[in-house]
Amino acid sequence: MLLIIGEDARRAVPDMICRELDRVLVKGKANIAMTAPTRRARSSRLEALLEDGRFEFAGLSGTSAGGMNAAAMVQGLIQGGEKGAIQSLEDFWRRTHDLARRTAPMFADPSGKSRGDHNLTTAPGMILRAFFEQMVGSVSPYAANPLNYNPFRSLVEDFFDFDAIRKSDACKLFLAATHVQTGKIRIFHNREISADSLMATSCVPTMFQAVEVDGEYYWDGGYVANPAIFPLIDECDAGDIVLVQLTSTRVPRLPRHAAEIKERFREITLNACLIREIRAIHLITRLIDEGKIDNPSMHRINLHVIKDPAAFSGMYAGSALNTDWDFLNALRRAGTLAAKRWIRATYQKLGTKVPFDQTVLDDYL
Repeated sequence: MLLIIGEDARRAVPDMICRELDRVLVKGKANIAMTAPTRRARSSRLEALLEDGRFEFAGLSGTSAGGMNAAAMVQGLIQGGEKGAIQSLEDFWRRTHDLARRTAPMFADPSGKSRGDHNLTTAPGMILRAFFEQMVGSVSPYAANPLNYNPFRSLVEDFFDFDAIRKSDACKLFLAATHVQTGKIRIFHNREISADSLMATSCVPTMFQAVEVDGEYYWDGGYVANPAIFPLIDECDAGDIVLVQLTSTRVPRLPRHAAEIKERFREITLNACLIREIRAIHLITRLIDEGKIDNPSMHRINLHVIKDPAAFSGMYAGSALNTDWDFLNALRRAGTLAAKRWIRATYQKLGTKVPFDQTVLDDYL
């Protein structure tokens, strides 16, 4: 759903690194924009950038779980710099794991874990859910959960120091949500961060009631921004954007089984808005390079992508609900390796005039 985280960096997303920064090897600012899936791999790529010590984060943009990662990272930066951010991300996912173990034990799948299946296919809760849906069809969360009980909200309220986030803009935070009645995007800034806005950016409408913020109702932002790149461009002063991508842009073969078709449909839907933004960035960048745009209000952007499709091979939507600690740590290791590979290959190019990578062109254009 966190590059980023804008849940993104010299692994984040829009408007990132410019030369001659204080503490960064990269000599620039990194804006981070994040994609949506509930994966700890995203936070691990952030951790790798933080541990590197050469990046300064100008802004983080995230949606859904990416928004949670972004908020946790900003809070950690406020409290203790890079080390504080790493610890904050660790604490957030540890608490998420502990909460799921206490409140949703039927969604644990030790049998699947032993088979290397991380999609909770044989978790009792998933089996009952599938049976119930076959018998009565889809049920509105307003009918299934009329009291709107969500134990995760208590974790969010307890974990985040909203006053500190609202008072600080050293690292700008942009969380996207979908306005239910208009379908428009809503970006929540540091000064607007609250339990409500965090829950809004991650509200899956088939599972939870819409979240009310200031009298308006919102769903998960992934439907209109996954993540939103434009706030990093408009409100951060940096020339490099690092996108940490978890949702697959392409698959090696035609989906034929029901689960594969459903997953591919979900991926295409969630990627659609991101692809449109990247195409717009590419067009404007090309026109600037060709001298066809001479407008000081428009500046050139370098777009970088950190991803590792192989790490998510065989994982479907069910894996996003998997909070097994061994599984989360496996994602963490995979994300760290992907980020370190990107740093080694790209660091020296940051802050320079970088053409669009061919793999980016192939995947998004």
